[in-house]
Amino acid sequence: MAPMTDAALARRGRWMYELGRARWASRILLVLLPLLVVARLIGRPAFLVLALGGVLVTAGFVLSMLHDRYARAVRIGALAGIPAFLLPLLIRSFDLIPLGAIAGTAIDPCVPASFLSGVAAGWLVSRRAADEDHLLSFWAVAVAITALTGTLGCSVAGGGGVVGMIAGVVAGSTPVALSLATQRH
Repeated sequence: MAPMTDAALARRGRWMYELGRARWASRILLVLLPLLVVARLIGRPAFLVLALGGVLVTAGFVLSMLHDRYARAVRIGALAGIPAFLLPLLIRSFDLIPLGAIAGTAIDPCVPASFLSGVAAGWLVSRRAADEDHLLSFWAVAVAITALTGTLGCSVAGGGGVVGMIAGVVAGSTPVALSLATQRH
């Protein structure tokens, strides 16, 4: 066997390093893939799960591979999105609040549920982002992952549920962001 040159050794070392990073980043799939399986098991359309799930898994893996900060943001975003993922589905599945029971209107109860779960998710993501050195990038990644995770469930109420959830995330994170902005100056 021929002796290994410095260039070949460097290439091999870099390859092993990148494989290690990919292996480390793939841990996030243990969080994201079960969410997609649950979404499919509870009756979400296959196209929706495939489309949103593909974006969610790809973004989660790639961002986790970029930096540990983004891996933390993906985990927090996915966990913060679970209430937005489940609450509208639970309300619809168990008929907890019948359609039109809110002040005699025809409002789908999943829309306010999506908003409230979005508020909780936005607050959680913002509180966690406050502990990070790179607040804005952490927050942006976590909110994007929260939105993707929550959309899998909030879409049960149609576009109104998704818009409600996103508005809730903004409403939940704005007070925390404003207080952080005033504290840093």
